[in-house]
Amino acid sequence: MSVEETKDVKLVPSQKLEYPTDDLRTPINMATSDKRNHYFNVTSPEILYDAIAQYSLNSNVSEHVVAQYETARNLYLYAFNVYRFYNVAQQQLYSVLELAIKDGIGEEKLKEFIKSKSTKKRRPQPGLRIYMRYIKEHEVIVNSDFPRWHQRNRIAAENAYREKISKLMDEQGIEEYIWDDSEIDESQFDVDWDYIEMLCDVIPEIRNSFAHGSKSLYNDVLGFFEDISIIINSIYRDKAYTRM
Repeated sequence: MSVEETKDVKLVPSQKLEYPTDDLRTPINMATSDKRNHYFNVTSPEILYDAIAQYSLNSNVSEHVVAQYETARNLYLYAFNVYRFYNVAQQQLYSVLELAIKDGIGEEKLKEFIKSKSTKKRRPQPGLRIYMRYIKEHEVIVNSDFPRWHQRNRIAAENAYREKISKLMDEQGIEEYIWDDSEIDESQFDVDWDYIEMLCDVIPEIRNSFAHGSKSLYNDVLGFFEDISIIINSIYRDKAYTRM
């Protein structure tokens, strides 16, 4: 249906609007929710807004960084209408992170760091991978900055419990098992997890996969907003600049 044809479409309140999910939207259906969100009980934009609103940047972060970050948050919010915007928002996050590191740390310091890591045979290329190494080695961020690091023992305990349930169901032919938090013993775990090292590996890898074309489609991207907002706020932690 062309844009001209949609001008003549008249919908009554009880009429259900159907549309191809990934096709170009029209002025008629552009504000309609993407039905794939409903599979995850995301039935209103308020649900996404409440989720993304908590991951904001501090007042001392540069305006141009904030503007790019808010673009990522808006893309997440508009994923209610276009499901694929979840991963576009995630991709935007990595660009914002690189911008924030260059702006907040300073490109000259980053160049000196790259030079210090260079050998006769190898010189690291400027980019997110080496920049993440800079903020790790200079302790701009530490493990304790991240909520997931504090939850590491709980995560390990839940994974072990999940494996235990799966094995039990297979052995006894059980089709259903009710999750019981009281059966999860977090005290048995003391996980040695270098969360920063994991971020240094994972963030550049995912960013690179997007940069070279990716078929990824998932909505579970809030964790990336949490981590990257923490990193950016940490970069500007001691900056005096304050937005009006």
